Amino acid sequence: MKTFLKRLSQRRDQLSQLEKQVLDYILVNPNRVVQSNVNELAKELFVSTATISRTCKQLGYDGFQDLKYTLSRYVEQDTEDENYVASNSLLTHIDRVRKEMEQTLNHLSEEKIQRASVLIKESRFVEFFGVGASLPVCVEAARKLTFSGRISSAREDWDELRSVAHALSSNDLAILVSYSGETLHILEYANILKERNVKTIAVVGRQNSRLQQEVDLTFHAFIANGYYGELDMSSRFPLSIILDFIILAYMQQ
Repeated sequence: MKTFLKRLSQRRDQLSQLEKQVLDYILVNPNRVVQSNVNELAKELFVSTATISRTCKQLGYDGFQDLKYTLSRYVEQDTEDENYVASNSLLTHIDRVRKEMEQTLNHLSEEKIQRASVLIKESRFVEFFGVGASLPVCVEAARKLTFSGRISSAREDWDELRSVAHALSSNDLAILVSYSGETLHILEYANILKERNVKTIAVVGRQNSRLQQEVDLTFHAFIANGYYGELDMSSRFPLSIILDFIILAYMQQ
């Protein structure tokens, strides 16, 4: 995070006075920026949304959403465990993946999987919530569940996900996927869903996360951060495995 913010600050001299004001706020309040939309930020800073968008472009991003996405990844990274494997050895990474698979399967509860499948069966609609590296997991699961006969969806846009969370009801089911269980957007959606009495399932890669405190049913996957040099090779397949078993249990009903 510090390196990223320092990189942003190095462009300060290229900005106008108003744009510097926006940048300074981002540098001091990265967590708040990640949780805000462009209108909220403009109101907070007493500037126009165009000024914020222009600032983001001057910093090298397509717009506010692009910068916010990048910033959120660094915020999430700061919350992740120090449990990682740094090695250039293929055998080391094979062993890492094997352990992830074994530990995830060993901790799976058939009773909880059946409970999740019942929640799917009793729901009117199923929505998957995931951002960043967890999004492809959600897209794949939503596709499989739709082909199994239960209409479901996974969306990429954060603001659209927020709108969907506000639109779901107690007749629907939300499945939230997050490696850390601390992703700010996912926690925001979980709070909205809880207020609307939407049934919720969380699939997370960490124990004792804030997300599991906000949902009805939680599944834990085992994921170790894996690096090849500086390249992050961490996978999300343990999350996918859990969702696959839930969908299989639903199909067998």
